[in-house]
Amino acid sequence: MALKYKKQSQKEKRLVMASVLAIVSIIIVAACASVALLGTGYVIDKSLEDPDVLLHVFVVGNDVIVTIYEGRRVDELTMVSLEIEGVSLPQSVSLKPAPNSGTGEIYFTEACAGVTGVRDIAVRGVFSDGKTQLLKLTTIKFT
Repeated sequence: MALKYKKQSQKEKRLVMASVLAIVSIIIVAACASVALLGTGYVIDKSLEDPDVLLHVFVVGNDVIVTIYEGRRVDELTMVSLEIEGVSLPQSVSLKPAPNSGTGEIYFTEACAGVTGVRDIAVRGVFSDGKTQLLKLTTIKFT
């Protein structure tokens, strides 16, 4: 890359080149800082955003109880399904209607009868628009 300088002395040429490099460096640092601030803002907004459905899963005896608390789409929830890793549950046990008020408890009776070891439990929701979404994935140790 050949640049023609109007300056004649070597010192003046170095000064011009150092100024150009300093300006380019400042622009790059400012661009990176702007991107970092925007990205951080996006991550914070996403983490503080209400989940579609906030719920808690726990096991009592052979039953799995799903407690639905709140969420953006809790009113649109029509069905809740339960999946246990390595266990084939009949549809009568694994698929239950959502509570009418949107919040409440759903009992999956005898869902974990005979299950032992560490298993993943997935709770999926079916919404009024027909979409199915994973609401909760938790690992529970059965004894």
